Amino acid sequence: MDLQQIKYFLAVVDSGTFLAASKRVFVSQPTLSAGIRKLEESLDTTLFHRGSRSATLTQAGERFLVPARQAYNQLQAIKSQLSEQPEKIVVGVLKNIHMDYVADIIRTYRASHPHILIEVVEAGSEDLLNLYKKKKVDVIVVNSLLAADNFTPLIDEQLCLVVPKVHAFAGAESIELSVLNDELFIERTGCSFWQEVNDLFQKHDIRPRTVMQTASDEFVLSLVAANLGTSVMTYRETPYDVSFIPLTDFSLDRTIGICAAPAPEQGYLKDFCHLVAGRYSRRI
Repeated sequence: MDLQQIKYFLAVVDSGTFLAASKRVFVSQPTLSAGIRKLEESLDTTLFHRGSRSATLTQAGERFLVPARQAYNQLQAIKSQLSEQPEKIVVGVLKNIHMDYVADIIRTYRASHPHILIEVVEAGSEDLLNLYKKKKVDVIVVNSLLAADNFTPLIDEQLCLVVPKVHAFAGAESIELSVLNDELFIERTGCSFWQEVNDLFQKHDIRPRTVMQTASDEFVLSLVAANLGTSVMTYRETPYDVSFIPLTDFSLDRTIGICAAPAPEQGYLKDFCHLVAGRYSRRI
């Protein structure tokens, strides 16, 4: 049994098939299959039920999974600590990307790579692109409006009216922008789609009463939760006491995703991109 064989085993568990696992660890499928067979021989047991479409763990494989992952992560952590340059990923995040999405992306990776140090850098679009082009960040989390190379889409954004839960609209399944006529409104000045919303207001003679302006989504959510107005923003999970109601007459053709070099030298960065992309493709 060696570290590479355990890596192959974990890749099959996380990917679901031998083919997907071989792509994830950048070896041929026969090479990966041979490594798994050697691991099974050394353990004198069968770890996987091999099907035409998927590979599922046997009872022995289930028992082996937790100690295998722990051992792999511990050995990788020791390797990183002994290195003069510990393994690290710098993640650039576009301002106003919802942090719950960013946290979920990072959580997906750290579940299997807890030994990797992750640094998060937040910046506006121009500064973030410069950091990316100068390779000051390894991967960036952006929306599809940003003209960045090698964009991998992950999460479709949905535009909603956000209201306090005590509001009369809070129970609606969907709603039109026209309901905002004469409603107290909090304008998001840092919003990338605000001009389009404003154009729609003018076209249909919708006149909300703008009572506050802020570039911070956190401030908007806090103000809406305090019943100080309504706003328009994309759906996200939030601890604030608000409701998100999908808009029927305004949709976004926009997606949150990641960008990274097409063939990064560091294996742990390759793992980041493939693991995150695989997680969201399965969820969709």
